[in-house]
Amino acid sequence: MKRRYFALAATALASAVAVLTTGSPAWAHTGVTISPARAGASNAVVTVNAEAESDSAGVTSVQVFLPNGITAQDVTLMKGPKGWKLSSSGVDNYTIAGPAVPVGTDAEHQVRVRQLPNAPQVSFKILQKYSDGRVDRWIEVPSAANPEPANPAPTVKLAAAAPASHSAAPSMTPPTASTAPTNPATDAPVTALPRATAQSDTGNGGLWIGMGAALAALAAASVAVYAWQRRQRS
Repeated sequence: MKRRYFALAATALASAVAVLTTGSPAWAHTGVTISPARAGASNAVVTVNAEAESDSAGVTSVQVFLPNGITAQDVTLMKGPKGWKLSSSGVDNYTIAGPAVPVGTDAEHQVRVRQLPNAPQVSFKILQKYSDGRVDRWIEVPSAANPEPANPAPTVKLAAAAPASHSAAPSMTPPTASTAPTNPATDAPVTALPRATAQSDTGNGGLWIGMGAALAALAAASVAVYAWQRRQRS
């Protein structure tokens, strides 16, 4: 029984190794990262890493097809392989090319994008060329029908756009009818409020004076009653 389990385990391990070995090219791809990865972000830095897949030739160029909302004029090269330069053959794409990088070396470059589109994600279709004429095409955009295509275009999910700022300086324009302060419920003019407040304060003072006079009269009456009672006793 134990031998049977060992045989099954060995078969499973051999199958896994075979899948990993024969499927290794499918794992290689061209990757893209964005900072900040937020919809509508300005001056975002896009890093494109073209992985080397040839054992005999080096990468000579990377052509990037931009997502909707970004044009070639919005892109500025920040850094790339030594001797590589940026050019554009159309509004929707740019190419960075130069001397072939060493065989087995990834070709990485960075560009600055003026503003990212207001979208939940962006995909960059890429053509990667080698010195021997080989072309890797990373142009299949993942979808619900095909979430893991064989040659996926690098896709980056974007965070929601930052909320609009409300810290602008207050306007000096006089308020219109729609923005004017609401009148009090009594419909009295606003200029009458200070006078009404003063009258309210005066009324409170009169109330305290009246209460003091009443207490004084009560005290005097108490003294008079006490004196009368003493006279009656004597």
